[in-house]
Amino acid sequence: MSTSNLISAPEAIELLGADDVKFVDATWYLPNMPVNAYEVFSDEHIPGAVHFDIDQVSDQSDDLPHMYPSLERFEQCVGDMGISESHRVVVYDRSKYVASARVWWMFRSFGHADIQVLNGGLAVWKAHGGALDDEVRKNQSVCYTGQFNADSIVLYDEMLDIVSSGSASVLDARSAGRFNATEPEPRPGLRGGHIPGSVNLYYGEVMDDAGILKGADEINSLLDSHDVKSETPIVTTCGSGVTAAILLLAMSQVRESHMRLYDGSWTQWALKSESPV
Repeated sequence: MSTSNLISAPEAIELLGADDVKFVDATWYLPNMPVNAYEVFSDEHIPGAVHFDIDQVSDQSDDLPHMYPSLERFEQCVGDMGISESHRVVVYDRSKYVASARVWWMFRSFGHADIQVLNGGLAVWKAHGGALDDEVRKNQSVCYTGQFNADSIVLYDEMLDIVSSGSASVLDARSAGRFNATEPEPRPGLRGGHIPGSVNLYYGEVMDDAGILKGADEINSLLDSHDVKSETPIVTTCGSGVTAAILLLAMSQVRESHMRLYDGSWTQWALKSESPV
């Protein structure tokens, strides 16, 4: 079993072809970007990788984007990808952890501990000479058994309580412009602003220009600069619960617990008229 939530490209390359390892391509794009993630995956991916679509592995009955699926849906979708609970999973994408960190957090939420994120994503894999493929193979479905940890996410009513009580530090991963409502949200008609009491920690701050996550010392310094105490529970949020997971991934280098993701994030919060903004 892996002991770190991150894996370097050279380490990941050594795992290629291993029977007990599954590579997962989590490439995803915001709705205002006219790019088809599956087509991009089909054109170029790590050999043997399967595509994980966060919009499909979600609660299909909810109008909000890619809300957490039921345990049964997660088990069905992941099993159809040929992944069992005994596999070591390495997840990556092309967009600096959008949405590989979200997929990592989902697997953890459903009890899959042996999962790592490729540090730097496909770009770093390619820079180290990692093999690529354009063949999409048919997955052999297997049985996947998980166990949902409800404490990994925060739902709307609890988020209201957290804001009212100040019981957790709320970190918003969106850009400063979106946080301060000086630039529009990518989803048309969504009001701007932020959750009262939240702190803006843009997800780009936790990585370098090449997309490599900063180390533990730098992450601790970032948290200190945002006045986040080591003993304080943390809830991360963003536009729709995707880049919020990047903060969780970065902070997993310095924290093992007391971290949660607000699943509905700003999309849900801003749509509800009773939400303070």
